[in-house]
Amino acid sequence: MQNKKGRKELSYNPQITVDSDSGIIAANGVTQDCTDHHQLQPQVEMVEANSGELPVGTKTSSDNGYFSGSNLRYLERKGLDGYIPDSKQAQKHKGKKVVDSPYSKDKFDYDEANDQFICPNGDVLVRKGEYMVKGKLQYSYSGAKCSECPFQAECAGKGKKKKITSDDYEAERRRMAAKMQSEAGKEEYKKRKATVEWPFGNIKHNMKFREFLTRGIANVCNEFNLVCTAHNMKVMWAKLCRMGISLREIVGLVSGQAAKVAAN
Repeated sequence: MQNKKGRKELSYNPQITVDSDSGIIAANGVTQDCTDHHQLQPQVEMVEANSGELPVGTKTSSDNGYFSGSNLRYLERKGLDGYIPDSKQAQKHKGKKVVDSPYSKDKFDYDEANDQFICPNGDVLVRKGEYMVKGKLQYSYSGAKCSECPFQAECAGKGKKKKITSDDYEAERRRMAAKMQSEAGKEEYKKRKATVEWPFGNIKHNMKFREFLTRGIANVCNEFNLVCTAHNMKVMWAKLCRMGISLREIVGLVSGQAAKVAAN
């Protein structure tokens, strides 16, 4: 696939969705996209195909790679309670130092009803035009009285006027950012590491699966299905052992069910 630097490499991008209570992989997939931007909706749809429709309010947590306006809108329209950090929040979660300007775009309030931005000094930037960037529609906002502002040099630049670029998903981005900045949001997102990171660790470290042995997207998908199935079987076996259920009892139950089906 093509990596982020535009170079071709022999690699694939595997995806998993994990149930937080059990550690069971509820859906998986393999793509040749170098980012995860377009993988959230297929994973949700696969979970629903495997397990039934997700109830409204179901909590979902994804890393920054899935943060896109279209994904946030999809979650809202599905009624799912999503938790996805933007790039700055993701860096902070990792303990990295983030250089934060008091006049960056996120410091400007967004008035969704009137589709305008309000600067830290109280002035308003309204939509002035639109244009396409790599096939995506972008909007330009300006109109603040920057020449009268004592912070012009620090905000817009000496003798310049402030301009902000946005798209159709600004409201969804703001709502998600506010949720992720809340203490409840931070606590909810912490659960993601314990939920989805350990299955990958189990697959790579305990099961020694660090590279695909087949080639071609169809073959690799089949291979990854087998790997995820093996992980799930190990998890279920461990849970049954903790419940005190023996292999003989399990085999007896399965055999009994098979005989019942055959008799019918």
